[in-house]
Amino acid sequence: MMPSEINQDPVQGEFFTAASEALPQRFVRESLQNSLDARRGNQPVHVRITFSGHDDACLPAVATRYLEGLAPHLQALSDADDAEYLAPREAISLLNKPMPWVAVEDFGTTGLEGDIRANDPKAQNNDFWGFFRSVGISPKGEDAAGSWGLGKWVYPDASRINAYFGATQRPGESHTLFMGMAVLRTHTLSGQKHPPYGHFAMAEDARDDEWLPLPVDSRTSPDFVEQAVADFKLDRSKGPGLSVVVPYPKDELTPVEVARAVITQYFLPVVRGELTVEIRAPGEQTCTIRADTINRELAALPKPDTDVREKESPSALAGALRLAKWTLELDDSDCVSMSMATDQTSLKLPDLTVLRERYDRNERLAFNIETITQRKDAVKVPASFRLYLERDDTLARGHDYFVRGHLNIPLMNHIQHCKARALVVVDGKSDLGHLLRDSEGPAHVRWDPHAQRLKDGWRGGYTRVQTVRRAAVLILQRLTDRPNEQQLDALADLFPADTTSIRGRKTGKNRRSPPSPPPPAPPSKFSMKRTEGGFRITARQGAELVNSDWVLRFAYDVARGNAFNLFDKGARQGVPDFSVLKRGQIEINSRHAKVEKVADNEVHFRVRHRDCRIDVTGLDKRDMIVDLQPLEAASNAGNESS
Repeated sequence: MMPSEINQDPVQGEFFTAASEALPQRFVRESLQNSLDARRGNQPVHVRITFSGHDDACLPAVATRYLEGLAPHLQALSDADDAEYLAPREAISLLNKPMPWVAVEDFGTTGLEGDIRANDPKAQNNDFWGFFRSVGISPKGEDAAGSWGLGKWVYPDASRINAYFGATQRPGESHTLFMGMAVLRTHTLSGQKHPPYGHFAMAEDARDDEWLPLPVDSRTSPDFVEQAVADFKLDRSKGPGLSVVVPYPKDELTPVEVARAVITQYFLPVVRGELTVEIRAPGEQTCTIRADTINRELAALPKPDTDVREKESPSALAGALRLAKWTLELDDSDCVSMSMATDQTSLKLPDLTVLRERYDRNERLAFNIETITQRKDAVKVPASFRLYLERDDTLARGHDYFVRGHLNIPLMNHIQHCKARALVVVDGKSDLGHLLRDSEGPAHVRWDPHAQRLKDGWRGGYTRVQTVRRAAVLILQRLTDRPNEQQLDALADLFPADTTSIRGRKTGKNRRSPPSPPPPAPPSKFSMKRTEGGFRITARQGAELVNSDWVLRFAYDVARGNAFNLFDKGARQGVPDFSVLKRGQIEINSRHAKVEKVADNEVHFRVRHRDCRIDVTGLDKRDMIVDLQPLEAASNAGNESS
């Protein structure tokens, strides 16, 4: 490193691990997204994922060809004795052992195009530069699913030595380029400071400050490249594409979990025939996931070792596959066209009575929903997306799936309280697709209406994201609502007046006396106040609360009805889905209290000290209804509410 260079350790892995996604899920999502972004015309993309296992692992003498020069840097990091960074010590212990690997190869793609000598961040569509020479800057066009320049981090993240190799062939070329990268930390070796990123590349006589890492070229080093292709059992004979090799893969990356991730993340392009994935491992039958085999491969998957989201269970995915395949039978005339109101709280469904009858008969429904988008300093542009719905009374809770282009956006749940299944599909190359991409973080797991890139690039971005996210909720509300019935006793508890003339009661001495007023409520043991983005619950001085258990519920206030009942019955009347609690968007912080359960809009906690405090943040500025009760009295409403 030059003396003036800023010291910085890589932090991009936090963007992915913070999303609470297992390694196989994020590995598959980012790998296949890169392949689909490099799709050549309208050709189907074929991806082959090969596991070496122990049988095809490279012997130490072979592995040395690719790892030479890395060991001293790992040793320097290990000697630094950083107790929080044990990876270098583990990596050093691996270098003298056989090297297993995982290879991800794509076909029907362009490979890593671009000038291999360029190092200009303004160079558009230079995928080679983006893959090996940039972090956090993407050369991809706006139609691509990825745009953060961080997706390739999943390769070193999947490696126990934080390294990866790439072999690419480009359109119009018959030679192969081979290059690699290791991602460590800023470190000092023999008194010289080194940056975190090191390349496996062609050696040159240039000074360090002038050296540009270049790939090994099969035209000038045919023996080396041919041997690399053989060692990692790569196949670049079928034309352009990219092969990525991950040495010493982490244990959780297994053929079964990769297959599960492929079906979970990319079921729609597979069903459409746009993607085929082949998974190979020594001693195991090849798993081929394509349109005509995806149901069979899903059924063959063993029960997952860890808990998965309910909508990603095998039975739930089987329902999603049936709905996705049904969409292939439709044309534009089969879709109900409608537009969404700009406030997302109301909509007009044409032929509502007919649609209700069809929904009650368990008929599937397809909608083409029209809206608008507007970039900053540009005019409004019409936009639309597709929504497919089906009723399923066998579901414990509703499942909704969101797909932008080819990419499944997994961490959004809005119809959990409806026994229905929804599939929302947005054209990734449309302005609406571009807007939604700007609302995603680097991990591409949710659409965030508060995202900074969304605010910077679009007018009304918050509204547009909410339009797409909540369309299924609003439509289901209309389909399941029924005309209001007259309830003469609705206010009887508040106004116990004589309703004889309406209800035909007898008068005189048989008339019932008004009920006695209820006893006054005991003084509250907690106080509450509004805070920035939420509220705070604090134990009152002198209250005997230590070791007591409490249930805290909250919901946005509504103009009509009971906010909690409406939430529980399916987020009617615009009550939002509080499952964002599970994703960390709403934060629960406590002092002197043990939070034992967080589920939807409900928090269970135990008081540990008389100065107990609970802070809830991440809410917007709408009025809140907050209900706090002792755990044993949680079934009796209103015992301790604010």
